[in-house]
Amino acid sequence: MLSKIRAKILSLKFKIIRRSVISIVASWPKDLERAIILGDSLNHILMSTPFKYFFKFKIPKNIHTELYDLIFPSPIIAASFKDDISSLVQWQLVGLGGITYKTVLKTPSDGNNRPRIQEIKYDGGYGLINSLGLPTKGVEYFVNNFENSKLLSFNRPIGISIGGNSIGEYLDVFNQVNSKVSQSIFDQFFYELNISCPNTDDGKCLSDDMKGLKTLLTKMRSSCSNVIVVKVSPDSSEQNMFEICDTLDTVGKCAINLGNTKYITATSVGLNKKTFSRDGGGLSGKGLFNITLKNVELIASNFDIPIIATGGISNYENVSLALKKGATLVGMASQLVIDPFQIPQINSKLSDEK
Repeated sequence: MLSKIRAKILSLKFKIIRRSVISIVASWPKDLERAIILGDSLNHILMSTPFKYFFKFKIPKNIHTELYDLIFPSPIIAASFKDDISSLVQWQLVGLGGITYKTVLKTPSDGNNRPRIQEIKYDGGYGLINSLGLPTKGVEYFVNNFENSKLLSFNRPIGISIGGNSIGEYLDVFNQVNSKVSQSIFDQFFYELNISCPNTDDGKCLSDDMKGLKTLLTKMRSSCSNVIVVKVSPDSSEQNMFEICDTLDTVGKCAINLGNTKYITATSVGLNKKTFSRDGGGLSGKGLFNITLKNVELIASNFDIPIIATGGISNYENVSLALKKGATLVGMASQLVIDPFQIPQINSKLSDEK
């Protein structure tokens, strides 16, 4: 009972502080990234002090779930959008069952020009639109830093998201990462292929190349026995998702993540060139949930393949419904930055319904 009360109080305080920071720091000129940078800096300081344990919540023992040989103490995981260690630590403290690193590319990249991420009102609530363009420190930096002792100490599955501009780049990144993963004493790493990105210059992605995707997956499987997840866009057609699932079935020990952000134009949500550097970007937030749920039902009714439901997951009702419709895990992104203290509350309700 005390944990539930503490979670509700922290949830309220977090939302108030977040709204105040955005209003002061990111309102003029409008650029949400300034608030994010400040928030990450403050959180880094907090997670380096004993006060971090005030954010720690136990995960009920009866809500764990399995994905092949991986055991997640909670079915809620962090979607791939962050590599800030302090944030990943905080989210595990509040009760996530696992995390996924932000997509790793072969070479360092600053991503697109700012402003490239904004908070918007969409479908009756807050959402985010981003055209970050996958900023990354590159694979060489990643392989020397991803085995972080703070993250490994939770002993929960950790996903490594891999991206690229060609089959060759995907494979180069995978080979460099896998050379370290195969030597690690930590045995709960899994891979996620980000085959759709809504803010690249040409709009093309690996999801448009089934032959190339199968070649990549086959080569990955020949080198590792880790779980491989393929992350698709909510804009994917039914035929495209079916083809991907057929491919995953042939490779084995794979799962599908439904899905990524959804492409929308900047003008459709009231932004212009001064407030958004691109013509459009990826929408995230609760406005995606109906699409996510529809796709989960579609795949679950046609394939016997594990599903991660990502997109619009923001409360207990969303999590419960996605799991009942066939998802094995649910991925969160926007909700983790809007109110991470929903996690212990959702975990508690999931436990009560068992």
